[in-house]
Amino acid sequence: MLYILHGPDDFSRAEKIAELKASVGDPSIAELNITVLDGQGVTLNDIRHDADAMPFLAAKRLVIVSGHLEFLGENKDAVQALVGYLGKMPTTTDLVFVENETMSKRHPVVKAAAALGAEVIHFGELDRRNLQPWIVKRAGARGAAIEPRAAEMLGRLVGPDLRVLDNELEKLALYVGDQRPITTADVELLVPYTEEAEQFGMSNAIGRRDARRAYDQMRKALDEGRHPMAIMGGIASQIRALIEVKDMAERGMSAREIANAKGWKSDYAAKMRLQEAGNFSMERLEQIMEMLLEADLAIKTGRIEQSLALDTLIARLCSR
Repeated sequence: MLYILHGPDDFSRAEKIAELKASVGDPSIAELNITVLDGQGVTLNDIRHDADAMPFLAAKRLVIVSGHLEFLGENKDAVQALVGYLGKMPTTTDLVFVENETMSKRHPVVKAAAALGAEVIHFGELDRRNLQPWIVKRAGARGAAIEPRAAEMLGRLVGPDLRVLDNELEKLALYVGDQRPITTADVELLVPYTEEAEQFGMSNAIGRRDARRAYDQMRKALDEGRHPMAIMGGIASQIRALIEVKDMAERGMSAREIANAKGWKSDYAAKMRLQEAGNFSMERLEQIMEMLLEADLAIKTGRIEQSLALDTLIARLCSR
């Protein structure tokens, strides 16, 4: 069987891959029949070497190739050679191509796969408006029920990061057990940091030098109607907050003491903020504040237009 799993939702993709691995059979010998290849450096001969091999004491083999279609790019000869092989693949092999980006339906391999009856599954990011049904279903999979308002709140606060949502649902499900549904009060109690988590998405991306994520956060804020100067002010507020928490930690304060000083309900919020601050050195945080001041001054003196200043600032903040 041939599979193409593509799209940016790595959480759901990973679950599908885990399902395919489990289908290989007896765990004690499954590893002997599962091969994972980095598609950035393999050739068709490498793939065929593993895909054409007979399974060992099992009904099938599983070969997972990550990033290979992106790697092939515009190499038409290599793409056509791969297309030619797909129809000859042994029935005893499940060959899985995993791509982080969304593949076009017109891509030759995708078209060939569809014609062969393969499973071509797109794992796109959920829109915020569609998170509530996913949360309700996921809570059920964890043996819990969640009230609609609580699901809406959790989705609004955490956003479309399914991995974080699943972690929070696991915690909430353990808290309520099978005694009652998860309520808004439970979300407020056990997910105290989420009121600020969305706001800190930009600083998290900046701390990891993740320009793509930072630009995604910026575009989302602009689409929601936020002014470029307000976005810059939000970044400055986030960085000042991280400086404050980091300074408290460097003075020997525990997460509990920081939470008390900040008026947070539990030390969980402090732990999350300390984890966020761990992406930065104090020197780096101070450098970012200087860049923000420079950008603010450039805008106010008319040297640069606001949107361009914001673009340039994020590029500088995420540079290595």
